[in-house]
Amino acid sequence: MIIPYYQREKSIDDFVDANEECRLYNLLADTDSPNPLDRVYNKEISSIVARAMVVLTDRERTILQDRYGLTGEEEMTLEAIGKKLGLSRERVRQLERDAKQKLFTLLQPRRNELCHTLP
Repeated sequence: MIIPYYQREKSIDDFVDANEECRLYNLLADTDSPNPLDRVYNKEISSIVARAMVVLTDRERTILQDRYGLTGEEEMTLEAIGKKLGLSRERVRQLERDAKQKLFTLLQPRRNELCHTLP
């Protein structure tokens, strides 16, 4: 829809259809762009988790980073991590469980902050 320059100014809250079901801002919104609030929230969560991970041993940190792709790499299987570290798949699973429990215990007091949902 092109609005000729000689028409009156429009508010983005104005309806653009006869049935008054569609507002102009619905046509202007870029739904493919990431929500800026989501980006800020995700960055804050990443920062909190990164600070919490310092309580883990190097091996536990490596396991979680590799398992969940936290360093930007592809997620790895327990078996692949085990080969990388010279451990059995079961031992990697146990270490992963222990590391996650440590993080859970540490982050539990901040649960409300971490579980915040955006509108």
